[in-house]
Amino acid sequence: MTYTPFTQWMITTGVPQQVLELLLAVMVVATIVSIARYIIGSKTYGIYAPIILAIAYSYTGLRYGLAITLIVILTTLLSYTILRRVRMHYIARIAVNYCLLAIMLVVFFIVVERFGFGLDNMSKISGLAVISIAALSDFFIKQYVKKSFKSSVLILLSTVLIATLGWFVITRDVITAYFLNNLWIVPILIILNILIGQFTGLRIKDLFRFKSVIQNKDKDNVQK
Repeated sequence: MTYTPFTQWMITTGVPQQVLELLLAVMVVATIVSIARYIIGSKTYGIYAPIILAIAYSYTGLRYGLAITLIVILTTLLSYTILRRVRMHYIARIAVNYCLLAIMLVVFFIVVERFGFGLDNMSKISGLAVISIAALSDFFIKQYVKKSFKSSVLILLSTVLIATLGWFVITRDVITAYFLNNLWIVPILIILNILIGQFTGLRIKDLFRFKSVIQNKDKDNVQK
Protein backbone atom coordinates (compact mmCIF):
# COMPACT_ATOMS: atom_id res chain seq x y z
CA MET A 1 0.00 0.00 0.00
CA THR A 2 1.23 3.47 -0.90
CA TYR A 3 0.97 6.01 1.90
CA THR A 4 0.82 9.76 1.94
CA PRO A 5 4.01 11.45 3.17
CA PHE A 6 2.52 12.20 6.61
CA THR A 7 1.25 8.64 7.15
CA GLN A 8 4.56 7.23 5.92
CA TRP A 9 6.42 9.53 8.31
CA MET A 10 4.33 8.30 11.28
CA ILE A 11 4.96 4.65 10.40
CA THR A 12 8.70 5.11 9.89
CA THR A 13 8.96 7.23 13.04
CA GLY A 14 7.78 4.39 15.27
CA VAL A 15 3.99 4.03 15.03
CA PRO A 16 3.25 0.46 13.85
CA GLN A 17 0.75 0.29 11.01
CA GLN A 18 -1.45 -2.17 12.93
CA VAL A 19 -1.55 0.11 15.96
CA LEU A 20 -2.45 3.08 13.77
CA GLU A 21 -5.24 1.07 12.13
CA LEU A 22 -6.60 -0.03 15.51
CA LEU A 23 -6.55 3.50 16.91
CA LEU A 24 -8.41 4.76 13.85
CA ALA A 25 -10.89 1.89 14.27
CA VAL A 26 -11.48 2.91 17.88
CA MET A 27 -12.22 6.49 16.81
CA VAL A 28 -14.55 5.40 14.01
CA VAL A 29 -16.53 2.92 16.11
CA ALA A 30 -16.72 5.39 19.01
CA THR A 31 -18.24 7.94 16.61
CA ILE A 32 -20.72 5.34 15.33
CA VAL A 33 -21.77 4.62 18.92
CA SER A 34 -22.15 8.35 19.56
CA ILE A 35 -24.36 8.80 16.49
CA ALA A 36 -26.42 5.73 17.36
CA ARG A 37 -26.97 6.94 20.93
CA TYR A 38 -27.76 10.63 20.47
CA ILE A 39 -29.10 10.83 16.91
CA ILE A 40 -30.81 7.47 16.44
CA GLY A 41 -31.56 6.72 20.11
CA SER A 42 -30.06 3.23 20.40
CA LYS A 43 -28.72 2.30 23.84
CA THR A 44 -25.61 0.18 24.30
CA TYR A 45 -23.43 -1.06 27.15
CA GLY A 46 -21.64 2.26 27.23
CA ILE A 47 -19.06 2.96 24.54
CA TYR A 48 -16.38 0.45 25.53
CA ALA A 49 -18.37 -2.75 24.87
CA PRO A 50 -19.33 -2.06 21.23
CA ILE A 51 -15.80 -0.86 20.44
CA ILE A 52 -14.22 -4.01 21.87
CA LEU A 53 -16.80 -6.24 20.17
CA ALA A 54 -16.31 -4.59 16.77
CA ILE A 55 -12.54 -4.98 16.97
CA ALA A 56 -12.86 -8.56 18.27
CA TYR A 57 -15.17 -9.43 15.38
CA SER A 58 -12.58 -8.04 12.97
CA TYR A 59 -10.16 -10.69 14.26
CA THR A 60 -12.60 -13.62 14.56
CA GLY A 61 -14.79 -12.92 11.56
CA LEU A 62 -18.42 -11.93 12.06
CA ARG A 63 -19.90 -15.44 11.93
CA TYR A 64 -17.47 -16.83 14.48
CA GLY A 65 -17.73 -13.73 16.65
CA LEU A 66 -21.52 -13.90 16.80
CA ALA A 67 -21.40 -17.63 17.61
CA ILE A 68 -19.01 -16.99 20.51
CA THR A 69 -21.18 -14.07 21.66
CA LEU A 70 -24.22 -16.36 21.75
CA ILE A 71 -22.37 -18.93 23.86
CA VAL A 72 -21.16 -16.21 26.23
CA ILE A 73 -24.67 -14.82 26.78
CA LEU A 74 -26.38 -18.22 27.16
CA THR A 75 -23.72 -19.39 29.62
CA THR A 76 -23.97 -16.13 31.56
CA LEU A 77 -27.75 -16.43 31.84
CA LEU A 78 -27.49 -20.02 33.02
CA SER A 79 -24.73 -19.38 35.56
CA TYR A 80 -26.39 -16.24 36.92
CA THR A 81 -29.73 -18.04 37.32
CA ILE A 82 -27.98 -20.72 39.38
CA LEU A 83 -25.58 -18.51 41.34
CA ARG A 84 -28.09 -15.88 42.42
CA ARG A 85 -29.64 -18.52 44.67
CA VAL A 86 -26.35 -18.83 46.52
CA ARG A 87 -25.50 -16.16 49.09
CA MET A 88 -22.10 -14.80 48.14
CA HIS A 89 -20.32 -11.55 47.35
CA TYR A 90 -20.86 -9.98 43.93
CA ILE A 91 -17.23 -10.15 42.74
CA ALA A 92 -16.95 -13.78 43.82
CA ARG A 93 -20.14 -14.55 41.88
CA ILE A 94 -18.71 -12.87 38.78
CA ALA A 95 -15.46 -14.81 39.21
CA VAL A 96 -17.36 -18.11 39.34
CA ASN A 97 -19.32 -17.01 36.26
CA TYR A 98 -16.08 -16.43 34.35
CA CYS A 99 -14.78 -19.84 35.42
CA LEU A 100 -17.93 -21.51 34.12
CA LEU A 101 -17.77 -19.39 30.99
CA ALA A 102 -14.18 -20.45 30.31
CA ILE A 103 -15.16 -24.12 30.69
CA MET A 104 -18.14 -23.71 28.37
CA LEU A 105 -16.02 -21.97 25.71
CA VAL A 106 -13.52 -24.84 25.82
CA VAL A 107 -16.41 -27.30 25.41
CA PHE A 108 -17.77 -25.18 22.55
CA PHE A 109 -14.43 -25.29 20.71
CA ILE A 110 -14.23 -29.06 21.17
CA VAL A 111 -17.79 -29.62 19.94
CA VAL A 112 -17.27 -27.38 16.91
CA GLU A 113 -14.03 -29.17 16.08
CA ARG A 114 -15.90 -32.49 16.29
CA PHE A 115 -19.14 -31.65 14.49
CA GLY A 116 -18.32 -28.51 12.50
CA PHE A 117 -21.69 -26.75 12.47
CA GLY A 118 -20.37 -24.66 9.59
CA LEU A 119 -17.67 -23.12 11.79
CA ASP A 120 -14.45 -24.50 10.38
CA ASN A 121 -10.96 -23.50 11.56
CA MET A 122 -12.11 -22.30 15.00
CA SER A 123 -8.69 -23.25 16.33
CA LYS A 124 -7.14 -20.38 14.33
CA ILE A 125 -9.17 -17.70 16.10
CA SER A 126 -7.21 -15.23 18.21
CA GLY A 127 -7.43 -16.03 21.91
CA LEU A 128 -7.39 -12.35 22.81
CA ALA A 129 -10.43 -11.77 20.59
CA VAL A 130 -12.30 -14.58 22.36
CA ILE A 131 -11.47 -13.10 25.77
CA SER A 132 -12.62 -9.68 24.57
CA ILE A 133 -16.00 -11.12 23.57
CA ALA A 134 -16.21 -13.03 26.88
CA ALA A 135 -15.92 -9.69 28.70
CA LEU A 136 -19.43 -8.95 27.40
CA SER A 137 -20.64 -11.25 30.17
CA ASP A 138 -19.82 -8.67 32.84
CA PHE A 139 -21.71 -5.91 31.01
CA PHE A 140 -24.75 -8.15 30.57
CA ILE A 141 -24.88 -9.19 34.23
CA LYS A 142 -24.58 -5.59 35.47
CA GLN A 143 -27.45 -4.57 33.22
CA TYR A 144 -29.52 -7.64 34.11
CA VAL A 145 -29.18 -6.91 37.85
CA LYS A 146 -30.42 -3.32 37.41
CA LYS A 147 -33.03 -3.78 34.67
CA SER A 148 -35.56 -6.37 33.54
CA PHE A 149 -34.63 -9.33 31.34
CA LYS A 150 -36.40 -7.76 28.35
CA SER A 151 -34.55 -4.46 28.75
CA SER A 152 -31.22 -6.25 29.13
CA VAL A 153 -31.78 -8.30 25.97
CA LEU A 154 -32.81 -5.24 23.94
CA ILE A 155 -29.69 -3.34 24.98
CA LEU A 156 -27.59 -6.44 24.27
CA LEU A 157 -29.04 -6.73 20.76
CA SER A 158 -28.48 -3.02 20.17
CA THR A 159 -24.86 -3.34 21.35
CA VAL A 160 -24.19 -6.31 19.07
CA LEU A 161 -25.92 -4.61 16.13
CA ILE A 162 -23.85 -1.43 16.47
CA ALA A 163 -20.70 -3.51 16.98
CA THR A 164 -21.57 -5.39 13.78
CA LEU A 165 -21.94 -2.10 11.93
CA GLY A 166 -18.59 -1.00 13.35
CA TRP A 167 -17.05 -4.32 12.25
CA PHE A 168 -18.37 -3.80 8.73
CA VAL A 169 -16.87 -0.31 8.48
CA ILE A 170 -13.43 -1.06 9.94
CA THR A 171 -12.94 -4.27 7.93
CA ARG A 172 -13.45 -2.63 4.53
CA ASP A 173 -9.98 -2.31 3.01
CA VAL A 174 -11.05 0.71 0.98
CA ILE A 175 -12.22 2.57 4.09
CA THR A 176 -9.13 1.61 6.10
CA ALA A 177 -6.80 2.72 3.31
CA TYR A 178 -8.66 5.99 2.91
CA PHE A 179 -8.49 6.78 6.63
CA LEU A 180 -4.79 5.89 6.81
CA ASN A 181 -4.02 8.27 3.98
CA ASN A 182 -6.39 11.01 5.13
CA LEU A 183 -5.59 11.53 8.79
CA TRP A 184 -7.15 15.00 8.61
CA ILE A 185 -10.40 13.08 9.24
CA VAL A 186 -9.39 12.70 12.90
CA PRO A 187 -10.10 16.34 13.85
CA ILE A 188 -13.29 16.09 11.77
CA LEU A 189 -14.42 13.20 13.95
CA ILE A 190 -13.65 15.23 17.08
CA ILE A 191 -15.68 18.19 15.81
CA LEU A 192 -18.52 15.86 14.77
CA ASN A 193 -18.68 14.33 18.24
CA ILE A 194 -18.69 17.77 19.85
CA LEU A 195 -21.66 18.72 17.68
CA ILE A 196 -23.43 15.46 18.49
CA GLY A 197 -22.78 16.08 22.17
CA GLN A 198 -24.65 19.38 21.92
CA PHE A 199 -27.64 17.95 20.04
CA THR A 200 -30.87 18.52 21.95
CA GLY A 201 -33.50 17.60 19.34
CA LEU A 202 -35.66 14.51 19.15
CA ARG A 203 -33.83 11.33 18.25
CA ILE A 204 -34.99 9.27 15.28
CA LYS A 205 -36.29 6.59 17.64
CA ASP A 206 -38.33 9.19 19.52
CA LEU A 207 -39.77 10.55 16.28
CA PHE A 208 -41.27 7.15 15.54
CA ARG A 209 -42.27 6.63 19.16
CA PHE A 210 -44.12 9.93 19.46
CA LYS A 211 -45.23 10.12 15.83
CA SER A 212 -48.95 10.25 16.68
CA VAL A 213 -48.38 12.95 19.34
CA ILE A 214 -46.38 15.10 16.90
CA GLN A 215 -49.03 14.69 14.19
CA ASN A 216 -51.83 15.68 16.58
CA LYS A 217 -49.83 18.72 17.69
CA ASP A 218 -49.30 19.77 14.08
CA LYS A 219 -53.03 19.43 13.39
CA ASP A 220 -53.83 21.59 16.40
CA ASN A 221 -51.40 24.26 15.21
CA VAL A 222 -52.97 24.21 11.72
CA GLN A 223 -56.47 24.59 13.18
CA LYS A 224 -55.35 27.56 15.28
